[in-house]
Amino acid sequence: METNVSGGFVEIFTSSTWDLKRTEAWMDDYWVPTSVKVTAAYLLILYVGSKLMKHREAFKLDTPLAVWNLGFSIFSLCGTIRLLPELIWAVSNLGYVGSYCDRAEYYTDPYTGYWGWLFVISKAPELGDSLFLVLRKRPVIFMHWYHHALTFIYAQITYSTQQAWCRWALALNLMVHSVMYFYFFLRAIKVRTPGVVAQFITTIQILQFVISCTIFGHLFYIKSTNSIPDCKCNWNVLLMGGAMYVSYLYLFAQFFYKAYIAKKPSTKTVQNSDKAA
Repeated sequence: METNVSGGFVEIFTSSTWDLKRTEAWMDDYWVPTSVKVTAAYLLILYVGSKLMKHREAFKLDTPLAVWNLGFSIFSLCGTIRLLPELIWAVSNLGYVGSYCDRAEYYTDPYTGYWGWLFVISKAPELGDSLFLVLRKRPVIFMHWYHHALTFIYAQITYSTQQAWCRWALALNLMVHSVMYFYFFLRAIKVRTPGVVAQFITTIQILQFVISCTIFGHLFYIKSTNSIPDCKCNWNVLLMGGAMYVSYLYLFAQFFYKAYIAKKPSTKTVQNSDKAA
């Protein structure tokens, strides 16, 4: 299938009749190879940017940061409104196991398919979170850049495999992000929030990874025993995703323990609390 690379994205983004095949062609032919370069550029920019900012004054970016965070919060809320009902439908009609084994019309439906793709693409501008940290001379901790870079590249390279479990991953992540980015919006406009709010944000992030690891654990069992032969799950995607979610769970749990249990959270810790979900 031929794809107009230069106009492909605009065509997909503005089309009122979203088409999975056209989207997959654009992703496979152009965006997936490009995403590898984007990831490399992202890491390079973080390294070089941090070095350059060492001897410069921090930029005051409260207003752009507020707009940025509010925009992602609204986007995540819209995505939740579009995708959460389908997850509820899947659990109700396909069963709990069926909800992560049977993709039904999740990818082909013009609403869930389109918003699922928007979610995947949104991981690219989300990398901009790190740029704000660099320009404001805030620490870019390992958990932050690792989470952003790995989530971005994983989402791009696995999109065309159409995994059924993604309906869980997307709905959970969008729900968490709608809350998290709104919290960061409030901080950007200098609204004081109780310390427990930051703890709550980290807690729901950890809960997201617990649920994902539980699902992946069962999928490992299903694939190993072939107990559900037609379960829509790819071994390569499962192995990569399993390692990714386990590492996220460990890192976020470790952060929570160090920030909120081992010692009293400082203002600096609260400011840096998981700009990375």
